[in-house]
Amino acid sequence: MNNIYLIGMMGTGKSTVGKILSEKMNKNFVDLDLEIEKSTGKTITEIFENDGEEKFRDEESKQLKHFNESIIACGGGIILKNENCEFISNNGTAILLTASISELSKRLSKSKKRPLLAKDTTEETLTKIWLERQLYYLSTADLTIETDGKNPEQITNNILTNLTL
Repeated sequence: MNNIYLIGMMGTGKSTVGKILSEKMNKNFVDLDLEIEKSTGKTITEIFENDGEEKFRDEESKQLKHFNESIIACGGGIILKNENCEFISNNGTAILLTASISELSKRLSKSKKRPLLAKDTTEETLTKIWLERQLYYLSTADLTIETDGKNPEQITNNILTNLTL
């Protein structure tokens, strides 16, 4: 399959970097959240509010398996299911984008589309989510890229420099 999976917390730049990376590598770009919205006809927020997080995670797992030879920006919680971590490991390279909690808080402060933050972009909430997911991210990642103080172009170049495909 040879996909590149961008994983990490919300606000680390997975979608933005994914688009640039796909252009530079001449690969298809997939934003899993957008694919979920297309397949369900609902926004991520509507799915969380009306159907619950579990239904969202099921749809996320289903969509994950649809793409080949692509750069895939995964939702922050993709790693919460073992089956997803195994699938990612078996079908491509996982790149973990990280950022400090204070940087994430700054980046997400204007976002209205983050159901898990639900109007709460406090560093406390972000820290709690990071601590719940940290081990999953680190055990799934083939490469980790720190994004603090870097623009999307620099992050993309950093990935390309470190990728050994």
